[in-house]
Amino acid sequence: MVDEDGLLLEVEGLNVTYTGTALNVDAVRDVSLTMKKGECVAIVGESGSGKSTLAMAIMKLLPPYARISAKKIEFSGLNILELDDRRLSEVRGKDVTVIFQDPISYLNPIISVGEQIMESVSSRNSKISKREAYAQAISLLEKVRIADPERILKAYPFQLSGGMAQRVFIAMAISANPKLLIADEPTTALDLTIQAQILRLLNMLRKEYSLSIMLITHDLGLASYMADRVYVMYDGQVVEEDTAEGIFENPIHPYTKMLITSSKAIYQGQSEQLIQTLTQKTAVKEARDVKGCSFMDRCFKAMEQCSNKPTFVKYDGTKKVRCWLGE
Repeated sequence: MVDEDGLLLEVEGLNVTYTGTALNVDAVRDVSLTMKKGECVAIVGESGSGKSTLAMAIMKLLPPYARISAKKIEFSGLNILELDDRRLSEVRGKDVTVIFQDPISYLNPIISVGEQIMESVSSRNSKISKREAYAQAISLLEKVRIADPERILKAYPFQLSGGMAQRVFIAMAISANPKLLIADEPTTALDLTIQAQILRLLNMLRKEYSLSIMLITHDLGLASYMADRVYVMYDGQVVEEDTAEGIFENPIHPYTKMLITSSKAIYQGQSEQLIQTLTQKTAVKEARDVKGCSFMDRCFKAMEQCSNKPTFVKYDGTKKVRCWLGE
């Protein structure tokens, strides 16, 4: 249940530019967002939209060639922009944890699962004994619904299925009892049955631990299942923001509508028909020199006014949209 008064994260005017190449890339442009305690917020968009960069920038987890600027990044009362490296590392290790779409790549292949979980537990409590760390590792695996934790602790990552590896990774992530879990495409590499199991697990942990979850995904179907609110990103900007219900029942931005149509087509096995339709409708617009709305070349409803950049305005209730259709 979301605490209506408890603000966990507030981001205002965040920009990220990748430098060091012949052409600087503005990966995130003037993004603002908020999260409440216990809330699940989904950042949705296709590959290259800037959603993962946005999530990693909030905790300054990007490489040195990424230049981050913002008016405000405040997490749990802390000004992230002013924290030194030591304090920021503490926040990352305890209060914020991350799970990724390919957990096996982030687990050490030559160290057993048990050793890795115990190391994770011990790193946060130097006084804990090996026996106590082992007991906590067993408990963590039980919490992520692993039926035979003793056997899994003895296994190596390459011996785990994708779904089992993700459960292990989630167990390590919650070992610190974090306030925020960033889930970056956590089910992309899994089949649909396992995806559903992982999503149910995340929802269960969210309720049990009063955990806030930032879900990064290209799949609006996942967002509709998990999220309280949704930020839709395109070309580094948030183009629509609303409750999950508002996004699906009353989408305004043509890009949001396209994502919803795409998700439905994929789940209904109609991907080829969708590709043909999108190709036909966007082919005549590819030659345009876009100086206004960045989605103009792909938009089915582009008009003369779109040559001017739209502002991000409040449309109705909780909805905000970056589109002249919302003016």
